[in-house]
Amino acid sequence: MRPAMAVAALCLCMLAPRAYAGEASTALSQCLTTSVSQDDRRALVRWIFSAIAAHPDVAGLAAINAGQREELEKAGAEVFERLIAQDCTSQSRSVLVSEGADGFSAAFKTLGEVAMGGVVEDVQVKTAMAHLGEQLDTQRILKALLSQ
Repeated sequence: MRPAMAVAALCLCMLAPRAYAGEASTALSQCLTTSVSQDDRRALVRWIFSAIAAHPDVAGLAAINAGQREELEKAGAEVFERLIAQDCTSQSRSVLVSEGADGFSAAFKTLGEVAMGGVVEDVQVKTAMAHLGEQLDTQRILKALLSQ
């Protein structure tokens, strides 16, 4: 049960809203972003998507069964484990000693942003996101912004 709690803590650190970014966490961020492969990014994005899809407001929009979710979690955990225990061990140790959980959180937040950045930069995603503009009532928005 302890390894599961450690992985859960790492995931929470990655998704934490605020984090202190000092010298050690900056070094860890750099190591993480240079050590992560395109396949790693894909695994992280898929895991993040599956986690978000568990939210009640969107759960009905994505069909992820328990087996798929477990596979995505395992793939994401493999990436985290390799990055911490192999590729960026000294930087991880340093940030935990000098900056604690906040520094660790800042570094993994950067990794999450790098992984998700590839998603929002995808041409198909940009096109899909642009469709929102087609649904906007621009006259209403302009009227609201220009009136006193």
